[in-house]
Amino acid sequence: MEGSLNIHTEDERIDQGAHRSWSNRVINYLHDQFINIQIRVILARLLLAPLPRLTLGEVRAAVLRSIGFKIGKGSGLCSMPHIFGHGKITDRLTIGENTWININCHFDLGQQIMIGDGVGIGPEVMFITGTHEVGVETGRAGDYTALPIVIEDGAWIGTRATIMPGVRVGRGAIIASGEVVYRDVPPNTIQVKGQGMPIERWQALTNQFHRR
Repeated sequence: MEGSLNIHTEDERIDQGAHRSWSNRVINYLHDQFINIQIRVILARLLLAPLPRLTLGEVRAAVLRSIGFKIGKGSGLCSMPHIFGHGKITDRLTIGENTWININCHFDLGQQIMIGDGVGIGPEVMFITGTHEVGVETGRAGDYTALPIVIEDGAWIGTRATIMPGVRVGRGAIIASGEVVYRDVPPNTIQVKGQGMPIERWQALTNQFHRR
């Protein structure tokens, strides 16, 4: 009788352990699925959805400011950008004063993105802070990592440029349309086709070409 009771108790322990293991798997799965859902950003997007593109940019900035993003006075957004990341992403985006962001831009807030004063950002620019370490042959996208991005005062980022993790674009620099920027760009230079040169030299070459 005692042996039967012990067996029954042991079976109950196994069942309880299996139940806890199943519950933990469900909880972990749901956590992984919902960790990147940003309720305040979703609500802001719904609120701003009726606004026509290229209008009321400072209103968009005010709404994003109200949910915690740091956006300076005189700055605006021509449409609601795509903003994503995990955790408290409102601490990871800072936009200075008199900066304008065109339509359909992407902000990957896995790390800090700091944009200075007087910056111009063209349509569909992507700021990507997240990447992966190079893994083994059977899975090259290894462990996730993220690095901050800094855009200094007065810079101009052209249409569909992509700013990659860890990049600093210097004060007054220009990034040509379609560029993929993997390394720092010095102040007052322009990056075209992966090559950089001082803006004054580029302007001189451009003027010389147009005079032909």
